[in-house]
Amino acid sequence: MIGFSRSASGRRVGRGVLYRQSVVALTAGTLVTAAFVIPAQTDRITLSVRRPTTAQPLDFDATSRLGVTLVVSADGVEHRYRGQVTGGTRVIEGEGEAPAYQLVITPTWGFFGATSGLPKRLGETCTLYTARLELERLAGSITTLVELIHGTSAAPAVPFSQTVAFDTATDAQETTGDGVLSLSHTATGSDLAAFAGVEIFAGTTTSTSVTYAGTGMTEAWDFTYATSNGNAGYRLAGPTAGAQTVTSTIGDTTPDRHFLGVISMTGVDQTTPVGTPATANGTTSPATVTVGSVGADDLVVDNMKVFATPTIGADQTESYNDIGGAQNVRGATQPGTAGGVMSWTFTNATWGTGAIAFKPSAAAAAPPMLPLLGVGMLLADQTPITRRAWGQRLGLAGVLSWLSLGRAWWGR
Repeated sequence: MIGFSRSASGRRVGRGVLYRQSVVALTAGTLVTAAFVIPAQTDRITLSVRRPTTAQPLDFDATSRLGVTLVVSADGVEHRYRGQVTGGTRVIEGEGEAPAYQLVITPTWGFFGATSGLPKRLGETCTLYTARLELERLAGSITTLVELIHGTSAAPAVPFSQTVAFDTATDAQETTGDGVLSLSHTATGSDLAAFAGVEIFAGTTTSTSVTYAGTGMTEAWDFTYATSNGNAGYRLAGPTAGAQTVTSTIGDTTPDRHFLGVISMTGVDQTTPVGTPATANGTTSPATVTVGSVGADDLVVDNMKVFATPTIGADQTESYNDIGGAQNVRGATQPGTAGGVMSWTFTNATWGTGAIAFKPSAAAAAPPMLPLLGVGMLLADQTPITRRAWGQRLGLAGVLSWLSLGRAWWGR
């Protein structure tokens, strides 16, 4: 049975098996399961495909390859999460033989309900939520055991006060996959931007690319720490709104673990969306990185992994949370008013982190004015503002812009 970790939202309140089935001698085509109704409080789904081990051999050797797709549907609208697994025995560094391949997904927050006020989970924005599996034989003959499990918990509260505002987040991870991981992320709002954090535990620790709806994201950082660990961050201004596929490709085709977290935000400058990123790594607590030149209206985002259970730092809100073995991957946001120091505390362990600030879009500026006591207002060139002069100098668009900022004044 595959278990779940504690999430930032508090105690995980339940779990259950959606599907368990032996797959015997799959030699061609695609096996599609029936759709299973997802409970209303679902927050994470784990797909497990048993691997052969020394103690429990299976007809699923290194010449066999399986494509796995988890399709989550909200009132008929499908969101697809995809991975790929090559058979044979796989050894995870420091853990021994892997008993199973895993694809773990946390669907987009907005998919689960409201993203302002008190966020909700499933069952509060749509009528029916379901999940199904698509298992595609890509090579060889495959005999294995497939299991699909859901976990439930209450939703975390999220602040939405800064100019650049958190929109939503999605994350997924693979254990002993083939180095390509896809998830479905749904962004909504104006002046959108997206961040993707990648964590790797493998022999080759470089990230090759992340694409968002087929568009290549810009790499902000990509570094190796403690030999087998890689941390990368990507950003994109103006991502396509709605449900879109985000795909992470890494340099190792036999990684032990591969993590992908995506955060979208609104109110971001589309020309200069970010500042200068910062990275750090170490072996003692805390895991701290400081982003420079952070403005009050910025939103700082980080991507961190540590081989311990971390506690989030001051003024930060957790956006994604993945656990693989002893590895804890976290993504968080922080309003620019907090100064740009992103930190996590824990019992001393190996860690790596990176962070970047997203910059606000330029607000519509009001026309320059000088208030004079007793005589109303003047434009900057000292012209008195009467209703006639107002219309002549600003035109209708200027008047509407000024009124929209709440400064309406009835002239003399």
